[in-house]
This record gives sequence, structure tokens and C-alpha cells, in this order.
Amino acid sequence: MAYHFFTVGKTSQRLRRAYNVDFSVGQGGRNALEDLMLLQTFLRLLYIENTSAKVAAMFPPLDDDVVVDGQFGPITHRYVMTFKAQVRAQGSKLYPDARMDPFRDNDPFSFSKISRTEYAFGLLLRAAALADEESNLGKFDALVEHEDTHPTLKLALTQTRGDARQYS
Repeated sequence: MAYHFFTVGKTSQRLRRAYNVDFSVGQGGRNALEDLMLLQTFLRLLYIENTSAKVAAMFPPLDDDVVVDGQFGPITHRYVMTFKAQVRAQGSKLYPDARMDPFRDNDPFSFSKISRTEYAFGLLLRAAALADEESNLGKFDALVEHEDTHPTLKLALTQTRGDARQYS
């Protein structure tokens, strides 16, 4: 189940809320409902709700609308594959699959101990936060309380913990 935690921004040095999934999402993942909803919420912030030309240049919008329904269907699959291809084109080393694992130790900058690549979910979290900030949406830090957050996800995000359950 998705959850929130607090962290100090690496560049801003300000305390802010961040989020993680408990288990892997995507093709071959555990795909817990709330984890998928968080993934879809971040994809919406980045590709659908973003109004920043700077962010859109890095992550051009797709034709389909990703819906926050907790299902890993063909549209969510396409968005995950597109996101991973875009960050690889920007120089990040990612495993080229349609799966995203939770990052470790509530550190969105952490690397996988197996593949030695950055966690795609950490990169997505950072990209969604940037899109939210550059677009002045005010949603990212307030997902737990925001009126647009799906009620099931909102309830899950009231939880906090020190690491994703996949690693405990």
C-alpha cells in the first residue's frame, strides 16, 4: 500500500512530503491497488496536468489520458514504458522493462542493489514533483489532503513508514 514520509530536499534543503509504493508495480509486479493509484497519479501530474514548457520538453505529453483506477492496463503500460525510455534518453541508466520497484530507505535517489541502476519510481517521483512545482499546481506536497486525490489513495497515504514493505 502506498505511503508518505518526510524528507529534506537535496537542492531546496526544505522539509517536504514524499511518497513511495510498498511493492513493485507494472508488468510482473505485485500491483497493489493503492500502489498503482500512486503511480498513475504521478503519471497524470507529469504528462496530463503539467503546464510547464520546460517539463513538457523533457516529458512530451502522450495522446491517451491515464486514469487513476488502480489497474495496470495498456495505457498505464505505455506511459511507464514511455517514461522509462525518456529518462534513459536523458542519460539515466534504467532497466528497460515495464516494472517499477519501490526505492529503498525512503531515498528517491537510491540505486538498486541488484542491477545498480536508479529506481525508476524515484525518478518518477522527482519528475512529478518538478512538474507540480513548475506548473504551480500545489498537489504534490498535499496529495494526502488534496480534493483531486482518489479517496482510496488518500486513505493509503495517511500511512507512513521507514521503508517499503517489499524490502522488509
